[in-house]
Amino acid sequence: MKVLYISGMYPTPAYPQKGIFCHEQVKALKKIGVDVDVVVPMTVYDREYTGEFWEYEGITIRYIKYFKIPGTRSFENIGKHLYRALVRAKIDFKQYDVIHADAPLPAGDAARRIRDRFGVPFIVHGHGLDVFLDNSYAGLKNCGRIAEACAVVYRTADAVTGVSRKVLDNIQDRVDIRGRDFVVYNGVDTDRFCPDPDKAVSETLGLVAVGNLIPLKGHDLTIKALKKLCGEGHENISLTIAGRGPLEQELKDLVKELGLDKQVEFIGYVPYDDVVRLLQRSDVFVMPSWYEALGCVYLEAMACGLPAIGCKGCGIDEIITDGVNGFLVEQKSVDDIVLCLKEMTDKEELRSVSEKALTTVRDGYTWEDTAKTLEKIYRGMMTA
Repeated sequence: MKVLYISGMYPTPAYPQKGIFCHEQVKALKKIGVDVDVVVPMTVYDREYTGEFWEYEGITIRYIKYFKIPGTRSFENIGKHLYRALVRAKIDFKQYDVIHADAPLPAGDAARRIRDRFGVPFIVHGHGLDVFLDNSYAGLKNCGRIAEACAVVYRTADAVTGVSRKVLDNIQDRVDIRGRDFVVYNGVDTDRFCPDPDKAVSETLGLVAVGNLIPLKGHDLTIKALKKLCGEGHENISLTIAGRGPLEQELKDLVKELGLDKQVEFIGYVPYDDVVRLLQRSDVFVMPSWYEALGCVYLEAMACGLPAIGCKGCGIDEIITDGVNGFLVEQKSVDDIVLCLKEMTDKEELRSVSEKALTTVRDGYTWEDTAKTLEKIYRGMMTA
């Protein structure tokens, strides 16, 4: 089986952590015997990487430049421009059994055009909840046309996959994909992300959050919950926040205002390999994001033996069972976070949830599990 994997969410030499989940997926597919060629679309004015090929962790990545008007004007047409660039690159499309496109634009629309001309079936894979890009481009004159371009891709795809059922439900609300829809959860490398057997015992409960410093991640809620806990006498708790983004100064100001300078540490961007060590030395992962398709970092934390706190109504609630292998809180609820963290101060409760979190990931959410699910879908497309 030979697959052409087209994804704009993929590492570059300058940003090896970018789209790492796609790269891990490709590595896992290769490991189980699927022959995958990776193509990463980049706009003609993108200077993030100017080379055409890059070898990274055993994967040959090809970067292909395509035309795009700067900004969002005519964004609905970028699939057509990518398709033309792929044809000009003289890719032999007929050698492939399946085209795997990440996101409807531009990869999905380009894959649709390849299928129509060369007869190769295509799958479109959804990573986010904004499946029609209505939220991303709300208020723009061409927002409706962008959403319709996405709808055409979902309507005509041979298979539609999403990293959670919630992603697929968002598509199904407007486009009938029944019989072609498949959940393909993201995974985790359990050889890399695993508990540290030599972890030092500490009286302080170490909370950790890893995510962009943007409103929907809920970092401010965690900080406010920590303040409440301290006010109730639970002062042996610390919070480490890894990530960067536009809310950095605002969050730092909040910490100072609440007098939590000694409990909260901002460590900025953390390279992927260092995330492992950060999680291993922590006790609880907290990210009450209220708009999350799934979130690989929850799985990575669970693989390191950490109870993870996520939000109800997001993709992670399809994996976490509240109070069993993690905790689910109501969206934007500081009080719910406080209640969860109080339970984590009980060492026996912490140990029980940690063990179940680790077992959950190892028994069904590795990248190899993801690859096997995809391979089955690919084979079904080939025989349809």
